[in-house]
Amino acid sequence: MTTEGLGNALAEARNARGLTLRDVERDTRISTKYLQALEDGHLDILPAPVYARAFMRTYAQYLGLDAAQFVQQLPGARPEPELPPLPDVHREVGMPLVSASWMIAGVVVVLLLVVGVVMFWDRGGGGSDSPVSVQEPIPTNGRQGAEPPDIPADEPGELVIEDGVTPDLAAQHLLVAITALTDAGVPYVVVEVDNDAVPSGIIFNQSPLAGTPLNDGIVVTILASR
Repeated sequence: MTTEGLGNALAEARNARGLTLRDVERDTRISTKYLQALEDGHLDILPAPVYARAFMRTYAQYLGLDAAQFVQQLPGARPEPELPPLPDVHREVGMPLVSASWMIAGVVVVLLLVVGVVMFWDRGGGGSDSPVSVQEPIPTNGRQGAEPPDIPADEPGELVIEDGVTPDLAAQHLLVAITALTDAGVPYVVVEVDNDAVPSGIIFNQSPLAGTPLNDGIVVTILASR
């Protein structure tokens, strides 16, 4: 299917659901400019191929279409990786296994702590009587406002992820970062926080910092404006 055919399928699905481009922009945080470009098949309007894949995947999934099939039919799309079958695991007698519920509870506790610290400092907490050491927020290149960002064609380019190194996600659109991390096989967790100084859908901090070696078991935590 051509890019025009993909765009027509998106437009037909949207109209069948009685949605406007503004409705889709509100729910997906993708600018109407880029939604219209996808429907018209004008992918050259998007800043880089990674934006086309990220926005196409999100838009098709939002409309209840086969997102993977739509992404695969984009020009220059790479085949989806095939995961090998997991080996059989037999429980050794007398070797206790960690309950999955405890693991999930631990992840939830960590996320709540991260959100609590961010909201505490965003609202001016942390007086001199109880100093707390926190990481300085990553600059967002002066972007202000809460409207979905309109990304010019000259910034930023393709998000490059080097093997074994944490990428720099600051000021990137959340959808673009998720697509790039997924393509690179890097595990991640997204925490969305109200931040009036950063546009909605834009990443303003991360852990670990950019350039940190990605050892086994490390999960990249993304803080994005909600």
